[in-house]
Formats: sequence, structure tokens, C-alpha cells
Amino acid sequence: MSKMSGEKASQLAINLIEEQLQVLPIAIAMIWQSADVGNVEEGLLAEVLKRKPRLPKTGSAGNIAASYAAVDPKWDFHASTRALHSDPLQKNRYLRVVISNVLLTVGAYFKENNMAEMRTPEVQFLGHVYNAILNENTFDLEEGYLPIATFDGLVIDSRLNQTPLFGDGTAEGFMEFGDAIALLQWLSRFLRGEKNFVSGGDAG
Repeated sequence: MSKMSGEKASQLAINLIEEQLQVLPIAIAMIWQSADVGNVEEGLLAEVLKRKPRLPKTGSAGNIAASYAAVDPKWDFHASTRALHSDPLQKNRYLRVVISNVLLTVGAYFKENNMAEMRTPEVQFLGHVYNAILNENTFDLEEGYLPIATFDGLVIDSRLNQTPLFGDGTAEGFMEFGDAIALLQWLSRFLRGEKNFVSGGDAG
């Protein structure tokens, strides 16, 4: 992917965020109303998850080595729904994964196009959220880190080190799922008014 800057990077980021926000309510509703989702026909799932036709395999060394990592296109959808129903806390975990994936996608876009280097507190906030998700939903902050990453009253500083980003349904986390959606909405609105991205160097 070619790195971009300025208005083009801004517009593509807006498109990315708003597409994610459009799809998220459906994913959240499906998880929350998973009893109905469990009735999805296997044939329908197979049609949705169909694969491209493959060329015949040759006897190359690459194919022989790859045979140890053979692709199994079968996906046990009902096993996933059974796991979801096995524990009341599973809904929270499933929602965390879906919402975290959206934050990772947006955070990766910002990093790829040097937008994560902006010193805007909310952009810095997204960067730390991104890192916490990659660190198993846990903050990893250096001692003495100053609170230059904030969003709507939420402040990230070194006191959060080794604490969870999102709660697990029993223990509280730093953010709620609604805070994540609000952050994405804020970033989209912010980018609509931001035309030029100038790196401020290492923003922490």
C-alpha cells in the first residue's frame, strides 16, 4: 500500500471509519441475539464463504512443504455459537473481539500513513488503544508516561500500566464499548475538518 498524506489520506480514513461504523451495529446485534443466528443453515454459510477456483497442484517443493499446512475450508459455525452460549461472559468477549478489530483496522491505517504521529490527544489516545489491543487487551506503558493521550475525559497515563483496556463482564476495564464507538465517530468528524497532516515527531 502506498503511503498517502493530506486530503486524500483524510478522505480514505473517513471512508474506512464510516464503513466500519455502518457494519458494526449488525455484528453487535448478531452477537447479542445469537440464539437466532444459531439457526443459520450450513449451506447458506458455505455459499457466503465460498472460495476462488484453484489451479491443479504441481509437484514443486513449495507445494510439498505447504501440504503440512493444508487449508480446511470447513468452518464449524455451530461450534462458535455453542461456545458463545456456554458462558454468559462469552458475549462480552465476542463483542470485544469485533470492536477491537475495528479499532485495529483504523489504528493500522493511521500508522501506515503517518497520521498516528499527530500530537492531537485523541489520535495519541487511539495509538495507545491500538497497542493495548495487540497486548492482549492490556496497557503496556512506561513509568512516568505523561497524559498527552486523552479522549472525552478519559486520560491515559502510566498508572494504567498492566490494566485491561476493556472489561471482561466481571472486572471493569478502562473503556466501555460505547467509548470505542464514540472515539471512531469523533475521529471521522475530526478528519472532515483536517486537511493536512504534519508529523510532530515522536509523540509518545
